[in-house]
Order: sequence, then C-alpha cells, then structure tokens
Amino acid sequence: GWRLPVPGYPRLESVASKRAETFGDGIPHGGMYTREELKELVAYCADRGIEVIPEIDVPGHNEALAAAYPEFFCFPKPDMKVRTVAGNSKELVCPQKPEVWKFYAAVFKELKDIFPSKIVHLGGDEAPTELWEKCPLCRQARAGAGMKDEQEQMRDFFARMTSLLAKNGQTPQFWYEGNAGIYHPGETVYAWRQDQARQSIDKTKKAGLNLIMASNEYCYLDFPQIQGQYNWGWMRTTTLRKCYELDPAFGKSPQETGHVRGVHAAAWAEHLPDLNHLLYRVYPRAMAIAEAGWSPMDVRSWDNFRRKVADHRAFVLKRFNYDLERTKENEPPFRWENKK
Repeated sequence: GWRLPVPGYPRLESVASKRAETFGDGIPHGGMYTREELKELVAYCADRGIEVIPEIDVPGHNEALAAAYPEFFCFPKPDMKVRTVAGNSKELVCPQKPEVWKFYAAVFKELKDIFPSKIVHLGGDEAPTELWEKCPLCRQARAGAGMKDEQEQMRDFFARMTSLLAKNGQTPQFWYEGNAGIYHPGETVYAWRQDQARQSIDKTKKAGLNLIMASNEYCYLDFPQIQGQYNWGWMRTTTLRKCYELDPAFGKSPQETGHVRGVHAAAWAEHLPDLNHLLYRVYPRAMAIAEAGWSPMDVRSWDNFRRKVADHRAFVLKRFNYDLERTKENEPPFRWENKK
C-alpha cells in the first residue's frame, strides 16, 4: 500500500492505501500516515541519534500506485488492484509521461518538508523492463536518443530522478542489481543479493559508486534464526553466529574497499505477524551486524561477543516485553544462539 500523503493526489489515500486482504486472510486493510505522525516519528528517532531515510520505490514495486493512477504506466489497467501478497510485478511507471514527473516532483517536495535527511532511497530493484521494451512511447524515446536497450533507458530514468531530487538538495540511494552501469558516479547502492554481493565490491569501485553491504545470507533479519523455524519455503536459516561472521569487505584489502561505507540489516516484515515477533527475529542478530560493521575482522571474538550479548539480554527482554502467547508460530522467546 501507499502510505505517504501527497497534496493534489487524493486517490493515494482513497485507493492506493487500501487492500482487500493480506495473504488470503479475507480481512480488508488500510491506512495512511499524516504529516504530523511522520514528523513525530522523525523527531522521536532524532532524539535517539537515528536518521530516518524515506524510500520511494521507482520505477517498480508500484502496484498500489498503478491501482490509483493507472495513467502513470505504459499500459494503463483501469481494473488494477492493490497487491495482497508479497512480491513484484511487471508494472513500471512510464518515463515518457509528463504526469509521472509532475507526480514525483510533488512526492519529493513532500519528503523534503517532512524528513530532514538529504537522502531519498529510490529502490530501483526488481524492475523487469519488458513493458518498457513494448511501450510505443518508450521505444520512440530510445530511438530518438540512440539508446541501445532498456538498461540505457533505466540509466536515463535514474539520472532524471536524481536531477529532480537535486532541486530539493536531496541525493538518491538504490538497491544494487548487478549492472553498475545504470547508476552514476558518486551514488550509493546496497548489495543485497547473495550471488552479487562479492562481485559488487570490484564492480562498484570501478564505476565510482559508494557501496553498503546488505548481503542477504548475513543481513536479512526476517530469515529464521534456528533450524525448524517456519521460513515460508525459501528463506535460509541465518544463525546469530552467521550474522557475526559477516565481513563487509569479503576478505579484500582496505585499498580495494575504501568505497564500502557500511552495512545494512534488513527486516522485511510483511510475513511477520506482529511487532513482538519482528523484534524477536531482529534481536540479538542486529547486535552481530552492528559489531560486524564497526569492527575489523582481526579484533573480533565470538566468545567475547556472546558475553556482551548476555549482558544485554535482560534489558532487551524487559524493553520489548516479549509475550510468547502473542506469537503465531509458538517460537521460543529470544533464543540467543543456535546450540547446534
């Protein structure tokens, strides 16, 4: 669903913020933040030393937008519905329609007014370009600009988005999709696919990009912590120790990895039943990712880390008030390590 209010686009709330059900449960769901609520969240986080970076996905992951404003897309579907299950689709906003750029200018202005951060994450991931390949407007634009394929069009699309952000003093970040050529020198990308993370270091350095390491086999904290936990059929088991073994440089020298700016732990919560269960999945593994991001490999100690985690255990349990009865998977509260 779409959750950000944007003046002049009422169907974001009346259509895009609502879905008929969630994963087949038959229960309608809806809601949109107010500006005041978002500003309160930003202030709450700022008091705790946290910068909130908004993410507005382009050109894909946009079925909710397509349901509300089908005219923004290459092949409008008036009967498009807000998605009710996780995943992605072929629907990409059409870069050749002026109304698309007018819309995102309004979105980015709204972000500037709410979020002090100068960064806007633009997503950019899981965006199949086959509809761009077929779209008459896109085909005409590629021919006119001498573009050889849709990937060059994606690079141009990102450049135009970056220019739009620059008018507000904002800069973009992206999820890295393996093709460093679609981004521009100085931009920041997140390596998240396991099979691309190692190769991303050399490719992004050559392209002049900044890199944040989020390789999913170490950094995806919605993955199960222990063998036997429900994993929705495809998630890998990622133990606390596995998270702690993250080397953001993958063994490369400081000279080769000076562009690696940090690490990123992701928790995609669409499959997690409630906040307590989300926190159970995140902790204590977030502690391991944090130490992996701050500590050189040659000073790390698994035994010492385990002692530090034990020191935090009582605080975390008290702070999050974990209630075993609320979890729908009947998983043990805060299993601090995999005994196996």
